[in-house]
Amino acid sequence: MTKKTTKCNLRIFIFLMCLLPLGAFAQTPNVYLCGAGTVKLTPTFTGYTPVAGDKIVWTVDNAAQSPIVYATAADIVFNVPATLPAGTHTYSVQVIPADANLCPSDASDNTVVEKLPPPAITVTAPGSVYCTDQTATTVITAAKDAALTLPTGVSLVYAWSATKGGVAVTDLTTLGTQSGTNNELFTLKAGVSPDTYVFSANGKYSVGAALIVPSTSCTATAGKAITVTAKPGKATISVAP
Repeated sequence: MTKKTTKCNLRIFIFLMCLLPLGAFAQTPNVYLCGAGTVKLTPTFTGYTPVAGDKIVWTVDNAAQSPIVYATAADIVFNVPATLPAGTHTYSVQVIPADANLCPSDASDNTVVEKLPPPAITVTAPGSVYCTDQTATTVITAAKDAALTLPTGVSLVYAWSATKGGVAVTDLTTLGTQSGTNNELFTLKAGVSPDTYVFSANGKYSVGAALIVPSTSCTATAGKAITVTAKPGKATISVAP
C-alpha cells in the first residue's frame, strides 16, 4: 500500500509540475544590468576552436538569431545592448562547423541577464511641520515607488543626507539616526533647532554577491521638506488695576 501511495503521489506531482508555465522555473541571473550597462558574452567550445567558415548561432530569449560566419575571434562575441528592455533575458550559443564531416555542438546552457528597471523611490514623514518638542521619534521613511516591481533578490539600499536652511548638514548625527535593514529609516532627535530642513534619501540597487553592471549601479533620489518651529515661551501674566 505504501509503495502504491508513493507512486500515486509522484504521478500527481509530475502532472502538476507539467501544468506550471515555463516562467515558474526561475533562473538565477548571471549578471544584472542597470541604466546603460552592457556586457560581452564570450563562449568557449569544449574541445573545439572555431575556424573560418564555421557558423556561430546565438539563441536569445528562445529565438535563434541569424548565423554569424566565423572569420575572427570577435565573431563569437555577443554584445548585449545597452537598450535591452527591463526583464529577464536568456542567451545560449552553438557552433556549426564548416566541415560537413563534423557535428554541430549542442547549445550551451543559458546565460541569464536581468535588466533592472530605472529605480524610483519616495520619502515620507508623518507630517511637514513640527515644533522643537515634537521632533523626538519622528520617523522619515524611504521606500521604493509603489509602481516599481523588482525581481526576487534585488532591493534598494539608502544613503541619507540633509540640508538646514539650504545648507548641507555635514554631520547627520546632530539631527537623528539611520536604521532599518536597508537604511530606510531616519529618526529625528528631540530638540532639533528651528529651521527649514530637507531630508533626502539616495536609493541604490543591491543584488547581494551577484555582478551588477555598471558596478556603481543606477540610483534615484527623493526628499521630504520639514519645518521645525520654535516652541512658544512660557507666558508671564501682568496685573493692572
